[in-house]
Amino acid sequence: SGTRPHNVAMADLVETINDEHEEEEPVIEDVTKDAPIKRDQMKQGDYYNKWDKFVEETEKAIDNEETKEKEEADTALGKNKYAASEAEKKDKETNAALREAKKVWDKRAALEEAAKFEVADETGATTTLEQAALAGKRVVLFKNCTDCTFELPAALQGMIKVFVEGCVGCTIALKCKLVTSHLEVSHCENLTLNLEEAMIHTVQVDLTDGVTLRFGEGLLVEGVGQKVYHAGVKNMDVFGHTGGRHLSAHADYITDVAEGTELPEEQHFITQMVQGELVTEKAIKVGNRWATQRELDMETAAAASVTQREREELAAEAERSKLMGNQSFGAGEYAQAAVHYTMAIDQAGTAAAGQEAEAGAAANPLVPICYSNRAACFLKLGQHERALEDADCCIKHNPSFVKGHFRRGLSLHAMKRYTEALPSLGRALELESPKNKASTKQINDAIRFAEAKLASARRGGN
Repeated sequence: SGTRPHNVAMADLVETINDEHEEEEPVIEDVTKDAPIKRDQMKQGDYYNKWDKFVEETEKAIDNEETKEKEEADTALGKNKYAASEAEKKDKETNAALREAKKVWDKRAALEEAAKFEVADETGATTTLEQAALAGKRVVLFKNCTDCTFELPAALQGMIKVFVEGCVGCTIALKCKLVTSHLEVSHCENLTLNLEEAMIHTVQVDLTDGVTLRFGEGLLVEGVGQKVYHAGVKNMDVFGHTGGRHLSAHADYITDVAEGTELPEEQHFITQMVQGELVTEKAIKVGNRWATQRELDMETAAAASVTQREREELAAEAERSKLMGNQSFGAGEYAQAAVHYTMAIDQAGTAAAGQEAEAGAAANPLVPICYSNRAACFLKLGQHERALEDADCCIKHNPSFVKGHFRRGLSLHAMKRYTEALPSLGRALELESPKNKASTKQINDAIRFAEAKLASARRGGN
């Protein structure tokens, strides 16, 4: 974080005007106002519930005032009646389309949850899952089964996804197509997965020992994004056949450990086809996705040749991704929103490739906005370290971004790093416009709240 811990007294907080980009933040749902937060009169659990409510109230009040001010200004200028440009007209149409798309997505998500078929706690069973037995359910979960043999035949139609959790000594033959082309395996031992007739593009394997993946003839293909992601995996073998050639790769997080600061069990790997061979490489986290250094180097080389027209197209895609993130956030789909913001960050960054750093930051205000918005997602998901990382990235791209400092303060408070949270909240107050009374009040409340918590901690409180 780079900020030296120290207390910030109320009298030391200087207000200055900065109201740029505030309208870009996602909407946060409203919460009912409650009694004042009095730390010394509360149990620890109640205190943190109050804090979570306070964070929501803070975001909502600030966003509501900003939205109201923008709507009033737009009404005065007549912007709400007619689109000011073709670009604005297109944005309005996109917004309407996204609202309709969200309704479809919500319906689909509800249907998928209702469509889960569970095979659990079986021992020594040999079962072929038939369409009639599934009773219309299209997601299959094998859970805590021992020494069983299962088959999903090719005749199964409309299957979405397969999960395998906590199974020991089992063999599963997957012959049917999956709509998502996605298979997830976790906490299993001595498990064999035979992927025999349909291509599976993504296999996720975590915290397992002795997993074997067997791909059928021609089902391992290079250049189509087919990958096996794995972490904390011991003794995993991947086999396949293509063009009469036998392919194999062995993965073990202990022997494959690469140089770095992570513990072996924290390292992630990707096994995939590279130049005709199965290769296992260390995975590097880039935003919300994983890639290998080789892939990142290829992306960097490709970005260097991006044309101006392509930059403009990428910038437009980044704006659409951000808009979709806002839609998901407003619907309470915080993990999905984070994915959209990650895409927007990557697209905006590629669009800026080849430009000077200062020019790139000025030309792409979307980058700090999306880092700030993604930090809000991680706060909602309780991933406070990741929220802090994104708040720092936001500030790095735009040191004057008020909500970057504010969310940095909220993240540090949630991590009980109160002496570091106070300077960040103080900086947010310094940058905030005094005209934005709701925001300055909420920041001041956050400062008082953090000071009270710090004082309690110093007195030996919880």
